[in-house]
Amino acid sequence: MNKNRLKFLLAAALIGLAGCSQESGNSADSAEMKQLVYGMASEIEKVNPVLDESQEIDALLFRGLTKPNAKNQVTPDLAESWEISDDQLTYVFTLRQDAAWQDGEPVTAEDVKFTFDQIQNPETNTPIAGEFNEIAAVEVTGDYEITMIVHRPFPPLLDKLKIGIIPEHLLRGEDLNTTEFNQNPVGNGPFKLKKWGSDHTITLERNEAYYGPAPKLDEVVFKAVPDANTRILQLKTGEIDLALIAPNQLASTKESDPYSVHEIPTADYRAVLYNFDLPLFQDKRVRQAMNHAVNRDELVKGILAGKGEPAYGPLQKSWAGTSDEEGYTYNPEKAEQLLAEAGWVKDSDGVLVKDGQRFEFELVSPIQDTVRVALANVVSEQLKAFGIVAKPKPVDQNAIDYDSEDALIIGWGSEFDPDDHTYRLFHSSEIGDGHYNFGSYQNAKVDELLMKARTTADVDERTAYYHQFQEELTIDPPYNFLVYLQALYGVNENVTGISTRTLGHHGFGVLWNIEEWDKKIE
Repeated sequence: MNKNRLKFLLAAALIGLAGCSQESGNSADSAEMKQLVYGMASEIEKVNPVLDESQEIDALLFRGLTKPNAKNQVTPDLAESWEISDDQLTYVFTLRQDAAWQDGEPVTAEDVKFTFDQIQNPETNTPIAGEFNEIAAVEVTGDYEITMIVHRPFPPLLDKLKIGIIPEHLLRGEDLNTTEFNQNPVGNGPFKLKKWGSDHTITLERNEAYYGPAPKLDEVVFKAVPDANTRILQLKTGEIDLALIAPNQLASTKESDPYSVHEIPTADYRAVLYNFDLPLFQDKRVRQAMNHAVNRDELVKGILAGKGEPAYGPLQKSWAGTSDEEGYTYNPEKAEQLLAEAGWVKDSDGVLVKDGQRFEFELVSPIQDTVRVALANVVSEQLKAFGIVAKPKPVDQNAIDYDSEDALIIGWGSEFDPDDHTYRLFHSSEIGDGHYNFGSYQNAKVDELLMKARTTADVDERTAYYHQFQEELTIDPPYNFLVYLQALYGVNENVTGISTRTLGHHGFGVLWNIEEWDKKIE
């Protein structure tokens, strides 16, 4: 048995004993347990903030140097303060000294350095490496002091440092991709692991040693409920307390139901991603035409039940966003003109043909996501009128090959710094395995503007670069932007404390103020 495996088992035993002690001491009033059950659309396979950035459970177990507040602004967390050099190249963070891992070990600068070393380690299979490639060095300059040096000014850094810190003393020498730690996490957040069930249900309990405000809830349970209709049923029966619901399920919600629907704004958009390895999509006039061929207002009204708005670009909800809709306005005449200019002519079946090739492709969507499936179906019908055959293809989300599908309904969006979910989606350096530029989009001007925008200290200059970037996307579209969603969360009427702020991709971030959530015991 290796040393780190022994450490995991000992840490789990200590946490487990503490939990048993607490449970045995409270057996008489176990009925008073304040437990929140979150019904999720998919199972959690591993818990490690370095390996997955978009799991609600991560922030309950692991905290970062910074955290976003109710307005998605950067505030201190594990770092109680920081100083930035005049040249914007050196950041010195002073860590709080009352933070501890759930096995009792203190959280120190060594843990911070270890975390970012692992993110930048090419052997680590993490999708967020590109978010931190401007970091030149991370140095321990004291037990509770860490110094970060960047290659050039990098204003998005403080926002990105919300990523959870992981324990060096448990993970030193481990393969982060396969370590047992990922199913037996030891964190530093407001909750700690109590049980990981064989049915993939994960139960967390309050971490009494947490340095921040003590959570009001005793437990938070993450329960996989893949079927959307089953989630609604379990909200009605009280089996779950929280779940993301689909717009087409709003009509089935009644005033007498024991839950209410919270309509929360998001920066979460849906779009058609083109595969630029296919000759079909390489003429930008074709992509411009498809943008003019889609009636976004109909998508919002028909598929989202009005709970959203048309999408015209990736930064619409950002402080760096623009309101220029010209390149995406529904304009059938313009669409037909552009297709004709690109050399496409309808055959006797009404299908566009060029050089013997029919304008035909598969439009993939994850079968578990009813909104994306509906978008694929309606967009297909809208394009059909122009002679474009987009064949809807619902696929199990685990079977989608994001780098090689003809086209697919993609979802992205960041409520934070505009660099997030932008640079890594559209910069050419982010093409390839483990990166998020799935369609292999390449545009030298976009590359230049995104680099300038992420490495310029002046906010006004950054905004100008992002405006130019969005203008270039209109000219040379990487996606066919469709809609922005509202997050619709069904919440048990006995649950209080949920606070509205702009959420991210898939409505991510709803548990951001989990310490304030409470549940009335009936």
